[in-house]
Amino acid sequence: MSDIAPPPTTQPPQTPGPHAAHAVPVWAVLGEHPVFRAIWLAGLVSLVGSWMQNLGAAWLMTDISDSPAMVGLVQTAQALPSLIFALVAGALADMFDRRKFLMAVMAWQTLITAALAVLTALGLVTPWVLLAFIFAVAAGGTCQVPAMSATLQDIVPRNRVISAVTLNSISMNLSRAIGPALAGFLIAATSVALAFVANSLSYLVFMVVVAFRIPRATLRQKERQGFYDTLMSGLRYARKAKRFQAVLVRGFFYFLFASAVQSLLPFLARQELGVTASSYGPLVGFIGFGAVVTAFFIVPFTTVRFTRDQVVLCASMLIGICLLIMAWIHSYAVFAVVLVIFGGAWMISMMSFQVSSQMTLPAWVRGRGISMSMMSFSAGMGVSGLLWGQIAHFTNLTVTFTIAGVGLMLSALITHRYKIGSNETEDV
Repeated sequence: MSDIAPPPTTQPPQTPGPHAAHAVPVWAVLGEHPVFRAIWLAGLVSLVGSWMQNLGAAWLMTDISDSPAMVGLVQTAQALPSLIFALVAGALADMFDRRKFLMAVMAWQTLITAALAVLTALGLVTPWVLLAFIFAVAAGGTCQVPAMSATLQDIVPRNRVISAVTLNSISMNLSRAIGPALAGFLIAATSVALAFVANSLSYLVFMVVVAFRIPRATLRQKERQGFYDTLMSGLRYARKAKRFQAVLVRGFFYFLFASAVQSLLPFLARQELGVTASSYGPLVGFIGFGAVVTAFFIVPFTTVRFTRDQVVLCASMLIGICLLIMAWIHSYAVFAVVLVIFGGAWMISMMSFQVSSQMTLPAWVRGRGISMSMMSFSAGMGVSGLLWGQIAHFTNLTVTFTIAGVGLMLSALITHRYKIGSNETEDV
């Protein structure tokens, strides 16, 4: 038997037909599975708070620093913890009671965001202090994601995973539409500190729901290894799983270029469009609006007619065009339209990567596998924040967004040969 073989099972996993996930409406999963519904609603509240904090942190950085490189480092600080902690977090998620693990992580996030709110209100936040707190909050998120994602197929059946991932994407992007708009108005009316307070409370809500709604039985692992053995078996799996490697490679290059929008949008909006906090929030909200519209009207069409490989390629081309338009046309109205399109393309490509990770990973290594995909995606985003901020610092925003747009389209064509579209669990 291979040294990375999964624990024996009584029967092989069942693979649904290509249209099984959409035999019923996506929203039916919420009615069929009360635990998933509770987690989804609490997650929506938490994500709204997170987007409020993300906008508040980016806007605060433009207040306390006039350097595009420092603004770009905000995204780097958000992504860097995944590179450092994700694999460890995935191993812990496969080893221990995920319910207790999640509660501890969200308690940490609640306290850290509350502390940031206090320091902001007192005027004690410098650029590097802000980056440190962003890093600390993101470290908690890095630990949270593998544990939450690994429980998905314990909460919903396999033939509902695509629907559940779609709903999670809807939640992410609905919150992207709501959170920044709320934060923008809140910052304009009061202060950035209250956006951080709102995020702290949202983590507290999520922690309570996890404590009372996730059954212990779905989170305990039948067989446990030591930490080192757990970590190494996950790495051995990734070394041999070709389709999973394809997710990692394509995800890295996609996020490296596409994330230029998130990296520099606050600086571009402030410098080129001259927007205020109250108008910047709705501008970011257009991304979420585009994603939600795509989830309702585009995803049901694409998932039954195109492979995930084709979807990612088309979405990458569309985002590349959006980057080129943003590079050369600086108009609030044009940006609003472009960001709606960007949001839709971002959502559908993100969903494709997430579903591919879920479908190729067997249960015994799911937490570690998801953490490795997080590392790959976050590596792209982290390098993106550093790279595009530096290029903008030494050139200008037009050159930066042009390079990002062309780079995304070329990388999508080059990496298209790495296929991610199979629904089969990849046991190696």
